[in-house]
Amino acid sequence: MTADTVTTDETDAAELRRIINATNSRNTDRRELLITPASHIRTRRQKWLWNDRIPLGTVTVFAGRGGEGKSTFALHIGAQAILGALEGDLYGVASPFIIISHEDDWSTVMKPRLIAARADTDAVFKLSIRATVDEETHETVPSLPIDVELIRQALEETGAKVILIDPISSTLAGDLHKVADVRRALDPLASLAQEMEVAVIAIMHFNKGAGSVSDKLSGSHAFRDVSRSVLLFATDDETGQRVVSVDKSNYSAERGSSFAFNLRSVEVETDDGAFTTVAQVDYLGDTDVNVSDIVNRDQTGGGDHDDRNAAQGFILDYLHDQESFEAPARDVLKAGRANGFSDQEIKDARRRCKNPKVASGKSGYGAGWVWSVEGGTEGGVGGKNSNPATLATFLPPSGLVAIAGSWEGAAK
Repeated sequence: MTADTVTTDETDAAELRRIINATNSRNTDRRELLITPASHIRTRRQKWLWNDRIPLGTVTVFAGRGGEGKSTFALHIGAQAILGALEGDLYGVASPFIIISHEDDWSTVMKPRLIAARADTDAVFKLSIRATVDEETHETVPSLPIDVELIRQALEETGAKVILIDPISSTLAGDLHKVADVRRALDPLASLAQEMEVAVIAIMHFNKGAGSVSDKLSGSHAFRDVSRSVLLFATDDETGQRVVSVDKSNYSAERGSSFAFNLRSVEVETDDGAFTTVAQVDYLGDTDVNVSDIVNRDQTGGGDHDDRNAAQGFILDYLHDQESFEAPARDVLKAGRANGFSDQEIKDARRRCKNPKVASGKSGYGAGWVWSVEGGTEGGVGGKNSNPATLATFLPPSGLVAIAGSWEGAAK
């Protein structure tokens, strides 16, 4: 062994000891075993910001492609929370609203949108962090998990019950595609939400392409795992309506249900005496269209024109054979499958029916969807058919049934 070799070995060992000591000095975390008998844990009812859709005490994800109205609808929800107008545990209670936003300018976009949503802007708070690095100070969004305690401070000072993070990816330190990094960032936020019984709304984007919408959240699947509720957004190109489907709901039976809203343009006067145009939500209520249908429609829909007419004619023939010219949607879909049509083909055909239209609605609270021929009866139940259209008389598709309903204060 030469002197050079000894020197090199000693240097390597010294460097290794330095690294280990430095790591140990930084690692001040402690891990201790905790065992709690289940009998010592108090049970409680899950509370809701918006019944069965947005729970309190956890994270809810709003996900979809860009431009689907996720942020605008989240501001609408926040405005309704301030009014105490959401049907839930805070109904009638004015609940301040915190916004962490990285993408939109507050003076030209965020505040005008809040005004259009009729929010009390005295109860809306922009949350940002003043950070100083190398003696240079700048304003930025919080970084998770580092700034969780500052978010706690903001909640305590404002009394807010809703936090919007738009987008959630802008606040995470680490790799969005690594489960460990995402959990390390989001778990403390989820724990804070549970402790202070607030609703956290996290905006996310879809990956491109067709396929299962449940797998389309960008980044790691840990985003979906941490959240207790996931709402997916898409635009129905056939109606222009925004459709929102409950893709995950750990605390309610709403998974699979959908509702719709329109975005209408309104003018808002700005503080400099000018006007700006922003979107405003017009809530429409429940719909039997779902985001999965919309996202995959281009892949499975379309097809031959005669095939589309055949599917529409089948629906009309089936409904005209039923009492009152109506039937549960699940029965129509089942019969369609037996006749060689896919569920997607039947759903698309129902929406394209023009003359006569085929309406879709719920027959009662908690009941399933019912499809019925509009104008298909006279004199009520059991009446005569006033327009016996069948496959032979079916007109080419060009119309759609609008979803009835309007927004009247509280979200329903």
